[in-house]
Amino acid sequence: MPDTSIDQARVLLRSIPVGLAGSVVPAGVVAWLLHRHVSLWVLLVWLALLVVAHAGRVAVWLAGRTEVRAGRNGRRWLRWLRLSVLGLGLAWAWLPVTMVPAQPFYELLIAAVILAVCGAGVAQQSSDATSALLLMLPPAATMSLRLLVSADATLRIFGGLTFIYFAYLTIATYRIQASFVELSRLHALASRQSLHDALTGLPNRLALQQRLEDALARAQRSGMQVAVGYIDLDDFKQVNDRLGHDAGDTLLREAARRWGQRLRATELIARLGGDEFAIVVENIDPQRATIELGAVFERIDTATAEPVQVASTEQVRIRMSMGVARYPVDAADSDALLRQADAAMYQIKQRKATRSNWWQLGPRTSYPEAAPPAPAVSGDEALTPAALRQQP
Repeated sequence: MPDTSIDQARVLLRSIPVGLAGSVVPAGVVAWLLHRHVSLWVLLVWLALLVVAHAGRVAVWLAGRTEVRAGRNGRRWLRWLRLSVLGLGLAWAWLPVTMVPAQPFYELLIAAVILAVCGAGVAQQSSDATSALLLMLPPAATMSLRLLVSADATLRIFGGLTFIYFAYLTIATYRIQASFVELSRLHALASRQSLHDALTGLPNRLALQQRLEDALARAQRSGMQVAVGYIDLDDFKQVNDRLGHDAGDTLLREAARRWGQRLRATELIARLGGDEFAIVVENIDPQRATIELGAVFERIDTATAEPVQVASTEQVRIRMSMGVARYPVDAADSDALLRQADAAMYQIKQRKATRSNWWQLGPRTSYPEAAPPAPAVSGDEALTPAALRQQP
């Protein structure tokens, strides 16, 4: 199931500034109303605890908002948010514990304020039931217990009602969290489907475009190179025609699975459609580009060395042709890189019977094999796949 922690952390982080105002204002009102009935030092200690608790929450908000907004480390920041909300709950729980017995009016006033703070807090934290309970249970326990053991019958009745109210909040927050998690999972699933190929599970063309744009931005800052490989499976149509489309689908899925096992964090393979794929390789040293790319593509080739069982009695060996374009050597933007890689792929595919290597670099760089040049085509037609297809 999709991980919903990052969505929960986003909601909890957004609640911190609002929660700060929603807690400080009633705390100030309570302190002003009780200053004649409760020791000043007791009130100051309680207010200091609230300030420390809110400072901790603001610190978590400042430290985590960038990562959470970027969708990273959701579980870790969710744990920190829970700890921060527990501190706030303990600070509010301190008030009923230290409050000197006062008139029933003030007892009810404090209970009403705590009920309001807990209700509002649970509403803000309801995307994560654990956070809601950590905020609510400490003050709920101390306030309810204080009212239930009171000598005043009215306060005892009110204490029973507050206990029922907090039980209702507990049930409600679990139900709200269940709804939130379900919606979050549906959103994550829809997002994944929009960025991944349904057959192979690989990233699709849209995901490739996003990753490539990010990779080019990083390469521009770091001075490193980015390579884009355009892969076409050789004789794939014959597999479909001879063994059927189910066999072809099996071949594509198995190729994607094997490639995925060999990828590193700086590499991505996407399915563009049919039997065409693209690979993005980041952090290439300009001085060692051919060597580094050769090592990457050797892993990709090794992954498909073993034949694929596409039917009960049929095995097919995966053969590939790939053209490679590099940023900034061959092109300066993602679309141009893909076009150059596509052109290089058609060049080497035409020499499928005589080539010594299954991939070659783009037209503005040297090839990794000593192969005869493609027939000359004048003008810009030399770089277009359409022109290459028309060559004898």
